[in-house]
Amino acid sequence: MFDLEKREIFIVSFLLIVLIIGLFSGLYQDKSPSVNVRVNSFIPDVDVQWQPKKINLNEADAKGLAALSGIGESLANRMLEYRSQNGYFKSIEELKKIKGIGEKLFDRIKDKVCID
Repeated sequence: MFDLEKREIFIVSFLLIVLIIGLFSGLYQDKSPSVNVRVNSFIPDVDVQWQPKKINLNEADAKGLAALSGIGESLANRMLEYRSQNGYFKSIEELKKIKGIGEKLFDRIKDKVCID
């Protein structure tokens, strides 16, 4: 049918073998789906500063209250005692009624506490 020389038969056979190997290797590759991750590079123009979460005076325990700057363990316990005797704080200004919390200390922590 085809009049091919030995050299041509060798080349055609070689190419067929390479083609078959290529097809089978494509079939046996890992077919796990690829995941494309797109990172949103939008950066707002406004200057956003991270603000730590405020400590809720009506829910915090002694350890949480003592984390406030200038509030130690004993003052935190006084705050808890005040809360147990008078109920929940109705405003953060009530802190000034606690012995040891003056105007200076109040000014230092007023932005770090809340009552809701």
